[in-house]
Amino acid sequence: MAHTASGTIIRTAAGPAVRPGVTTDATLGHIAGILGYTAFFLMAATVIWGLLLITRLPERHIRRQTLYGAHMTLAILALAASVVHAQVHFFRHDAYYTESRIWLPWGGAKADVIPGILGLEIVVLVALSIWFQHRAGYRRWHRFHWLAYPGFILIAVHSAWASREHHFGIIWAAMTAALFVPTALLVLRVLSPAGRQDENDTWFDVVEAFEDGIYRR
Repeated sequence: MAHTASGTIIRTAAGPAVRPGVTTDATLGHIAGILGYTAFFLMAATVIWGLLLITRLPERHIRRQTLYGAHMTLAILALAASVVHAQVHFFRHDAYYTESRIWLPWGGAKADVIPGILGLEIVVLVALSIWFQHRAGYRRWHRFHWLAYPGFILIAVHSAWASREHHFGIIWAAMTAALFVPTALLVLRVLSPAGRQDENDTWFDVVEAFEDGIYRR
C-alpha cells in the first residue's frame, strides 16, 4: 500500500494488512472472539438440548411443545451470535476482511476459518429450510435438519483451531465438556433401541395434523 502525492491510497494486489485510514486497535478482534465463544457454547447447548429431546426423558416433567420451543430459541440465539461473530470481522481495525473472505471458503480465508464458514453455512441452510417445513412434511424435514450436527462439528473444529485464548485453561475445559456431552448422548442414542423409533413417534403425526389444520389426539 502506498500514498500518491494527492494522498490517494493505492492498494497492492495482495491487499493491505490493515484497513486503510484507521488505527490498529484490536478491540473489535477481541469482541469477535467473545462472540465466537458465545456462539459455540450456545450451539453446543442447542445440540445437547436436541439430543435430550430424542431421549424423551425431559417429557416426564415438561410438555414437548415447550421443550421444542426452548430448542428453537437456543438455535436462534446460536445462529444470531454466529452471524454477528462472522460479520464483526468486516469492521476490524487490525485486519482487513472483505465479505468474500468472511463468507466464501475460497475467498481468501485462512485454513482455520474455512471449517467455520462451511459449518455456519450448513446451519444457516438448515435454519432457512424451516420455511419449507410445511411443504416438505415434518418427518422429511426432521431428517434434513440433522445436517445441523455435521455443521456443528465443523464449527467446533474452527472454534478449537482458531482459538487464540490458549492461556485460558478454563475455556478449553468448558469447550471439551461442551463437546463431550453431545458426543456421549449421540453414542447413547445410537446404542439404544429407543433411539431408533423416530419413524413411529406419534409426535410427527400430531405436528402434521396441525399443519393440515386438524388436531387429533
